[in-house]
Amino acid sequence: MNKRRLFLNQLSLMAGAAVLSNPIAAAASLSKKLNSVNSAGKNVTVYHTNDLHGNIDPAVSNAGGLNQVKKLIDREDVNGLLFDAGGFLNSAHSPAQQKDMIYAMNNMGYIAATLGNHELCHGEEALARLVPLMKFELVNCNYQFNGELNKLVKPYTIVYSGKYKIGITGVGHQIKGVKYNDAIQSANYTARILKEQEKCDLVICLAHLGHTQEDDLPDNQKLAKQSAHIDLIIGGHNQKLLVGPVIKLNKLKQEVIISQAAWDGLMMGKVVFSFENNKQKSYIRGKNCIAGDLCPQTQGASFNDLRAIEKLLVSA
Repeated sequence: MNKRRLFLNQLSLMAGAAVLSNPIAAAASLSKKLNSVNSAGKNVTVYHTNDLHGNIDPAVSNAGGLNQVKKLIDREDVNGLLFDAGGFLNSAHSPAQQKDMIYAMNNMGYIAATLGNHELCHGEEALARLVPLMKFELVNCNYQFNGELNKLVKPYTIVYSGKYKIGITGVGHQIKGVKYNDAIQSANYTARILKEQEKCDLVICLAHLGHTQEDDLPDNQKLAKQSAHIDLIIGGHNQKLLVGPVIKLNKLKQEVIISQAAWDGLMMGKVVFSFENNKQKSYIRGKNCIAGDLCPQTQGASFNDLRAIEKLLVSA
């Protein structure tokens, strides 16, 4: 069995085991396995959120919001890189409330985020006043801005996780009043720079496109299938619940991982890439965890029983 196929099979087995077993037991078992292998320094751990909509405190019942996400991360045994796939601000909030959200994200140690309609709803100048408050990078490679925002939003950023070089870019859907370039073409162009010129070991795209869109509108799945250099797509924009990471094959018939958590901070996603000595990806493991307590059985649980949890989210 070749290395690429091994990579695919191990993720499939992990996802299947999580779905078929008891959710709480699966969460505990998976967490132990994820955390036990990091000591060798051959892993890159990614935590992620999307569509937070300005929620710091619980969004429903005792679940959701950044404070609950922070509790989840604090319980993890492994440090990781924290990203957001856009929609972290709430367009209905006052500038003071939006600043509070940014400060909360700063305190949690976000590395980078992309932007979407909520961030741009009051115009480019309003967002440009907020970006200097962010200790995390704001990345997007398919919008063209005017004025100061053009300098503040980066097409990509590069960070290190141990010895591994990680490139992060972002794309968004069409927004009225914002000059838009094709999201898939822009993401591919930037990812190629990151992989071939910058020699990144891992390329992550924060995609505020939606997991599924009708007609020819770009979405996470179309992006994955038409990509060549992206390893992980962290999705946002529409309320789509995923059991955990999804695998798609890109145009080179290589695996691309799509991971998207729930909205309002109700879930946190976690993806772990493991590498061999030559920096060849050997396998990936991932899970989505509920942030808080929708009911006594769900606190910190892995998001495995999709239909049952979806009912709780809708009814909460």
